[in-house]
Amino acid sequence: RGDLEKGLSEADSIVQQRIKTHFAVVNRFWTPNREAYIALGRSYCEHPDFRKHFDSHHPKLAEYIAGAMKIFAEREL
Repeated sequence: RGDLEKGLSEADSIVQQRIKTHFAVVNRFWTPNREAYIALGRSYCEHPDFRKHFDSHHPKLAEYIAGAMKIFAEREL
């Protein structure tokens, strides 16, 4: 949320480092390929429970994280 409010782009190296950490956490339970990780990000926007969680922090947070995840996946996976 702080990165979004600071105006950092989804591609910013700070944001991408946070997403890399997120990917590492996800990998403890599941190893998604590029398409699956992008789909996980989309689910943050589309699934009501995820949406409610992210909206409670910032109304654009789900899209921001999903966009950052897509950039990470396209670059790294």
